Amino acid sequence: MKTKAGVQVTSYASRITRLIVVLSLQGAALGVPIAHSAQDPAMSGPSFSCEASSNAIERMIFNDPALSTRDRTMAVLFAASRSDASDRGLSQQQTVQRQWLKTRDKQCSNDDMHACLVSAYDERLNQLAVAALFRAPDVALAELARQNSRSAPLYEAIYRYATIEDGADRATAVERLIAPSFEALHDKPVASPLSGVKNAHEAASSDKNFSAFLNVASVDDYSLTIPCSALVRRPGLLGVLRSEYGGAIDGRLTQSDCKAMTSRLKTVDRLTEAAVAVQPSCPGTIRFSLAREFDYTLVAVRLHRTDLWKAKALDISPGAQDENNDGAEKEVDEPHFITRHQASIRDASDELATYYSSHFGVPPVLAKEQAMSAVSALISGAFDLCERG
Repeated sequence: MKTKAGVQVTSYASRITRLIVVLSLQGAALGVPIAHSAQDPAMSGPSFSCEASSNAIERMIFNDPALSTRDRTMAVLFAASRSDASDRGLSQQQTVQRQWLKTRDKQCSNDDMHACLVSAYDERLNQLAVAALFRAPDVALAELARQNSRSAPLYEAIYRYATIEDGADRATAVERLIAPSFEALHDKPVASPLSGVKNAHEAASSDKNFSAFLNVASVDDYSLTIPCSALVRRPGLLGVLRSEYGGAIDGRLTQSDCKAMTSRLKTVDRLTEAAVAVQPSCPGTIRFSLAREFDYTLVAVRLHRTDLWKAKALDISPGAQDENNDGAEKEVDEPHFITRHQASIRDASDELATYYSSHFGVPPVLAKEQAMSAVSALISGAFDLCERG
């Protein structure tokens, strides 16, 4: 069908094919490791052995060329996203993938199996394409273009912005990719964060401007997720995770995949969830901005950005145990929460200290100090969620 949208998809997909060659040739010059992970086009069938297909879902995937292609692409992107964003350990993608398989099999066993599988695969493929963008850019960009020709150039722009070292070259390359979107967005009411940015070149010339552009684009239905790997390579882009509008519209800003693309911090996550759980409901739309700032702190802690979080001193009694919180009042203040969770705070701090030492090379004594500061910032951030609501 020769629809306008179809022409756009075909045009951008063709440009992505050319990009694969260009990236391969320029990778060394840009200092960017290019993953030559595209599968052989002559291959057919899914990533798993068809002889071992034991259920209706796997048989349908095997017998449907489009689903088989999706499954092969997923295998490539999943393999490329198993290392964390800093390349210092494993990400949480294996856990996410296992859960996705369980959900897929449960939800797609009834009704229209084919439509359910297509939807399930496309959603997960989008997540993995973002996660794998910096390790398998060829496959990732092709998949992003297949799913959404409007947002694919912006993901390529993120890739270029985070990998081209020379500022002038970076601005020129990114400008070409974002110019059509910038022109379409610049005069809209949602573009207030870009009010001081004259053109696409200026938008591509600084971390602040590029972050503002990505957020405006996301609000305007591009629904972007910035890869955590981009934030590791260009720390200045962390500003894209801050509150931008001060209201409900902040709920539509660019997200990150940093939780999935960093190591599992089970105790830290459990303590954070407990602190959030005791917060009262937020009146008004300020809750979206407050949640945005809290998520920014969560990412800063995971990426060991000690300069980006605010902490208070925590008075933890040695050997103290957590109080039994059964029947505790829902709304508790921060000092009471700390008193009730001293053992959990200590365990979370120990877990984070180990993480900082193993992943970022921080000496153990300093890592312990930084970890306690980070835990304090997480608790304080949770208790800030509704104080100003």
